[in-house]
Parts: sequence; structure tokens; C-alpha cells
Amino acid sequence: MSAASKTGQLGRNAAVYGGALLLPRLAAFVALIVFSRLLTPAEYGYFALFVISAELMNMVLFNWIRLAFLRLYAEHETQKQLPLLRRTCLAMTGLAMILSLPVALAMALLAAPDRWLVFFALLLSMNFANGIVRLRLSELQAEHRSSRYFAIEVSRAVLSLALSLALVGVTGPHFEALAIGFAAANVGVALVCLASFARDLMQLGLDRTLVRSIVSYAGPIIPITALESLIPLTERYVIQFVAGPAAVGVYAAAQNLVQQPINMLAAAVALAAFPIIMRSAEVDGHGGAQARMREVGSLLLALGVPAVAGIIMLRSEIATVILGEEFRADAIALMPWVAITAILVNLKFHYFDMAFHVTRRLMVQVATLLPATLLTAPLIYLFLQIWGLPGAAAGACIAFAASLAASWIAGRRLLTIPHAFGEMARILAATGVMIAVIWGIGPLPGLLGLIALIVAGGTAYVLTAVALNTLNMRAALTSHMGRLSGRLVGAS
Repeated sequence: MSAASKTGQLGRNAAVYGGALLLPRLAAFVALIVFSRLLTPAEYGYFALFVISAELMNMVLFNWIRLAFLRLYAEHETQKQLPLLRRTCLAMTGLAMILSLPVALAMALLAAPDRWLVFFALLLSMNFANGIVRLRLSELQAEHRSSRYFAIEVSRAVLSLALSLALVGVTGPHFEALAIGFAAANVGVALVCLASFARDLMQLGLDRTLVRSIVSYAGPIIPITALESLIPLTERYVIQFVAGPAAVGVYAAAQNLVQQPINMLAAAVALAAFPIIMRSAEVDGHGGAQARMREVGSLLLALGVPAVAGIIMLRSEIATVILGEEFRADAIALMPWVAITAILVNLKFHYFDMAFHVTRRLMVQVATLLPATLLTAPLIYLFLQIWGLPGAAAGACIAFAASLAASWIAGRRLLTIPHAFGEMARILAATGVMIAVIWGIGPLPGLLGLIALIVAGGTAYVLTAVALNTLNMRAALTSHMGRLSGRLVGAS
């Protein structure tokens, strides 16, 4: 496959996955709008602790199996051994679920000692759902079956919102109702996904050679994901220890509000990019992988930089429209720090850390996470005592910036990380025009005012980016228009 066709494949797949992620993120926004008005910050704080605890267990227990599945898929597809890979990864997922029992109990006792039994049951339910659903999503990702991926993600999001709303309406605005609806929806989708593995369930087994291959590649991912997930967990647990669950609720609401759009854009790129980069590394060597990495870095910046700038400029309008009144004032102060942290996180994991995956030196990646892991708790504790919740967000941002710097320094020793400085300059110039347009229009009240500012700023950014030929957009647009004109002439 030529470099041009690979570039087109990355762009097309990123667009498809972006669509697959859009509706779930919209459902999450609706949930944030509704539940920040129905629940008190303290009840929302307990839900935030449940979600982050479930995500930590998912990342530590299951994510390394899914990454190994993606990394080894092309090799086993070539060797016609995909059923063996499926059965082994499914069996390892089942073993991880068994190992999750004592971990879930410990986390329930720590996070919600007065509600530990419900918390424990909900964590077990989410472990089952995450193990099955996300393994199935990884298979669909490897097969580039985006429509099935879309259906599963949207079903989970819509069912979670609908069931949670129904239970909150029936039983009252409490953490238990919200979390039970969320978990029940995920379990329901997991049971449907489990049907796709029905044939494999009858032949489960652990192939020793394949297990060794999985562990040799993905074993280091366990400490990586543990450290990666401990960072946000530490943030919320330290805040709970110092300021209580209500402060956790406000902090989590601000994070969810800001990170959803940035993570959605980055995830759309990453979902498409990872299998393409890995396949390029296998087929074309490091040179092919580096070319794809350069495209990924440019695309992440082209999407992330204007998103961060827009969120910072429109933070008051966004918080007023979306969040409940009890959450707004503190969230507005938190949003700039949370936005900057979000783009740093995505650049590290989806761009700089690709060097460790391509060279299979994942233990080095573990070391790059240590600065954030070691600094997060003390910086948040200290800054929270001095400056309140904005100080906690600033401490988290500084801690993760240290980890990104470590990733850049360590990664370049293993693989030359390509940087498109010309693209960066064009992206910053287009973002500057966007900022000037938003600033010139000034604040507009209400939802319609917010939409108008977003549309005006986004239009200014896109037009400037095309004019500057950012990401080769002008050339691609000219080529497309030429082909379209040719077809119209031929049709006439």
C-alpha cells in the first residue's frame, strides 16, 4: 500500500471512528447536564468515585489483553490462527475477572465505607461488562468493522442514560440509582457481545506459546495501565480525603465537561492510528511507522489545540449552559487547567508513547509515568490546601507535564519521533484567528449564543487552516473538486 493511500486510510478511519464516538459523547454530555441538576455534588461525587474505580480495574486487569490482541492480530491473521488468539484472550479475560474480586472489595471499602456492599456489587458488574464488551470492540477495531463498533458504543451510551434516568426518577436522585442504571446497561450490552464468542466459549483454553507471546509483549502494559489509571484515581481520592465527596463531584463534573470533546477527537485518531502504525511497523519497518506517527501527531494537534483554546475562551458560557448551579463557579476556575492536562495526556499516550509500542520497549514507558504518579498526590494535596480546587487541577497538570517530558526524552532514544514544525506553526496561526474572531464577537448569552460563538470560531479556524494548507487540506480539497468537476462534465 502506498504512502498516499495509507494517509487516506488513516484519515477515513479516524473520521469513521469519530462518528462512532460522537453519539456516546453526546449522551454523556446530556447525562452531565441532567445529573448535575438532579444530584447534589456529594452524590455525584460518589458516582465519580465509582466510575474512576471501575475504569482503573478495567485498565489494569483487561486493557493489556486487548492491546496484545490488537498487536498480534495481523500476525495471526496471516498465519490463519485467529480462532486461537480469540480463545486465549477470552480465557485470560475470564481469569482476570476472577482476580478482580478482592481488588473490588478493597476499593469499595476504601471509596465508600458506608455504602461498600452496593459499591462492591457494582464494580463486579462493570468488570464483567468491560471485560467482554471491550474485547469485542478490539476485535472489531482490528477488523475495521466500524459500523458494528458504532452500534455497540451507541447502545451502551443510550441504554446507560435511559436506565439511569428511569431509576433516578423512580427512586430519587441518589448515587445508587445512577450507578445501578449505568452498570445494568453495560451488563446488557456485554451479554449481547458474549454471543459473538459463543463458539470460542465451548473451546476455551490457554495456549502456552501464545500466552508467553502475549505476556512478553503486553506484560509491561500492566504496570503502565496501573500507573496511568492511578493518576486520575489519586486526584479524586486525595480531594475526597481533604475536601469531601462534594468537592470530588465538582472536580469530576469539570473534568467530564472538558475532557469529553478533547478525548473524543483524540480517540477517533488513536483508534484508527494504532493498528495502522503497528501494521506499518511490521510491513515497512520503523521508517513506515515513523511516517504514520508524524501524521498522527499533526492530526492530534490540529484537532486538540483549537479545542483547548475554545474551551478556555468560552468556559463561562459552557459551564453556565451545561452544569447545574451548584457546580458552576468552581468548574469555571478549573476548566483551563483541565483542558491543558487533557491535551497533554492525549499527546503522550497517542503520539510520544508510540515509540515504545513500535520498538516493543514498554518497560521504558512505565518509567515515563513515574513522574506523574509520584508527583500527583503531593502536588494536589499541597496546592489544594493553598488555592482550593483550581490549585488541585494545576497540580495535576504540572505532574503530567513532567511525564510527557519524560516520554519525549526517553522515546527519542529508541526511535526518532518525527515532528512537523511547519504544521504546528500553521495550526497555531489558524487557532489565533479563531481566538480573534471569538474575542471580537464577545460573550453571547444562552445556548444559542454559545452555539453561535462555536460556529463562528470553528469556521474561522477551518477556513484559515485550508488557506494555509494545514494537513495538506487545500491540496486535497482542490484535487477533490477537480475530480468532482470531471465527473460532472463526463455525466453531461
